[in-house]
Amino acid sequence: MKILITSILATMLVLSVQIKLVAQTKADSISTVFPKVLVVNDQKQVLLYYDTNRKAYEVPSMGTIDGPISYKSYIDSTAKDMGIEYNSLRMGGLFTYIYPKAYSTYIRPYFVIKFTKYSNHIGLADSTYKWFSYKDAVKEIPYPASSLIVEKILFQPKTVWGATFEEYGYTSPVDRTKIKFKILEDFFKLN
Repeated sequence: MKILITSILATMLVLSVQIKLVAQTKADSISTVFPKVLVVNDQKQVLLYYDTNRKAYEVPSMGTIDGPISYKSYIDSTAKDMGIEYNSLRMGGLFTYIYPKAYSTYIRPYFVIKFTKYSNHIGLADSTYKWFSYKDAVKEIPYPASSLIVEKILFQPKTVWGATFEEYGYTSPVDRTKIKFKILEDFFKLN
């Protein structure tokens, strides 16, 4: 038995030496996670953020996930920064944005939280946030992929969605005519 175990261990050692293990390379690290948080209320409204640089409303986000943080902590921090509290959280979809000339990919999970109250008990403390009806929010968002994503998530909420887009050419302020957009993988169900 000892000979068999020794023989197996020796074989495993030889195999592990023959397999070339490499560290993660730059090419392996091209996907950045950039979550978005859709805040909805009981009046079928969604909270959007006004980007003063791009002069456009968009789905709120705190930017990319950098360092050790969970999605829940990320969403809690986003809600705190917005000055709101929420009582439910769900995944709306997981989307891929590909930037062909930059050799990079953004992974964009869209989360949906249900607004319960303002942290200050009065209203939105930051004027860069504004409530929109679902229909108006879809029209207001100038980014084609985000507008389509928001429409799918808000009007078909029982489905968790996926899709892949190519979208680039953003300007400040946003000029919709300069944005290059293509659906690479149309919407599909993830649940």
